[in-house]
Amino acid sequence: MTTRQLECGLLAGLFVFSGAASAAEPGEPVFQDNFIGALAEGWAWEREDRAAWRAGPAGLEVRVQPGNMWGGANNARNVLVRPIPVPAEAPIEISVALSNAPTAQWEQANLVWYYDGGNMVKLGQELVTGRLSIVMGREENDRARTVAIVPLDDHAVELRLQAFQNRLRGQFRTRHWTGWRDIGECDLPVKGPPKASLHFYNGPANEEHWVKVNRFAVRRLGPAAADWPRQRVRENVCRLASGGPPASAMGALALADGRFALANDLRALRDDPKAACEQRVFLHQDGSYGWTWDRRASSGRQPVRVGAGMGRVDEDSRNAPRFPLEGVGGVAKARSFELNTDAVTRLENDHGDHNLSAEIWLTAAQPGWPATHRIRIEFDWYGREALGQSLNDGRRDYEFVEPKAGAGQAPGTFVYRISGFRGAPPAVNLQAFVTDAVRRGLPAVSSILGVWFGNEVWDGSRGGTLVTRLDLLLDGQRYSSAPSVPAARAK
Repeated sequence: MTTRQLECGLLAGLFVFSGAASAAEPGEPVFQDNFIGALAEGWAWEREDRAAWRAGPAGLEVRVQPGNMWGGANNARNVLVRPIPVPAEAPIEISVALSNAPTAQWEQANLVWYYDGGNMVKLGQELVTGRLSIVMGREENDRARTVAIVPLDDHAVELRLQAFQNRLRGQFRTRHWTGWRDIGECDLPVKGPPKASLHFYNGPANEEHWVKVNRFAVRRLGPAAADWPRQRVRENVCRLASGGPPASAMGALALADGRFALANDLRALRDDPKAACEQRVFLHQDGSYGWTWDRRASSGRQPVRVGAGMGRVDEDSRNAPRFPLEGVGGVAKARSFELNTDAVTRLENDHGDHNLSAEIWLTAAQPGWPATHRIRIEFDWYGREALGQSLNDGRRDYEFVEPKAGAGQAPGTFVYRISGFRGAPPAVNLQAFVTDAVRRGLPAVSSILGVWFGNEVWDGSRGGTLVTRLDLLLDGQRYSSAPSVPAARAK
């Protein structure tokens, strides 16, 4: 991508946000600033570098310079601050739209619920281990803790923080999503009156990166807006304790129409005396669901799995309802085959090894178990970026991962990785992958046993995935794993 193309992409993304009317957002406006030509009254700079910021027709632009606000350094330049109401009697929301294309590790631009340099909650765009991410972090008395790291699918993003009493929620959205998506929640590190702040730091010393900022707003919300945390109504927990007796290694919860199920699977570590791992699958009152994991240690490199499946996706689901396309020639008979998602994977550290993927399980034998082939589509992982363009499903490019001897890939498995921005997209044309796999050797007489969507997890990873939509569309028929999220939640 050329510099000119990148600049046009950033401006286009920011224009999408700028064109939306602030009045359409719920709540009572307290303060708004688009930074057109100047800063509104009430803003103050900490460690101002006047040559490194400007306000013009497009809003505010701030150069991302070296420096830091994470932990005890507190030496970032051009920290912008203004007072906001205390969220004691009603929820208070702060929001902003920004764009940047970071190239340096931990280069970031943040919306911050701010008390002082050692007490704050940040939410922002950041480059983490080569992955463009949204990061939410909490700091109290300079002790910093990561709340969540989420893959980001655009250089332009809209952020908001909502606080009520002593609790705060972070959310984001890009041009690809109509609704706000949850990042995480935490307690407020209260120290005096609250402020809203914008931070730009850990930039490269030898390059000029200018963050574009507009649509900053403060709103007072109605009591019903404080609808977090989501209320869990069912849960299944599986644990393996290092040095302890074997514990439950499998567990499941049924989802909406009975065809889908949530599944914990720790069987890969069941006989490992050094394994220490915990997984949870859960359902919420509003119909959303998800899973969490904390894999601390093991003796080997076998992944554990947690996620949602439809049909027969392992030997323990042989008695599950038959998949609609199961039967000899199912692949060839399908006219359309699509996955729709709204799923956010949130890591709590920046080095844990995991993979968010969808898998199609197939058999080239007579109908029924066992599966003979799998197609795996990876959306988020730690490791090298996928740059190839082996196929385009009509929405995104994907790279085919050539199998390597001794890499542990099961025979008959076809692996693809999403190119460019990571994270599960709103829609995936599964039929395109089936067609490509047939071209690469998948028997055309294969039938589909099931589809699985979830995470594989290795040592050192701690996090979770929240799902508000996971639907399969088969020949025009929609199968939904959860009821529609209420309108109040989707705002």
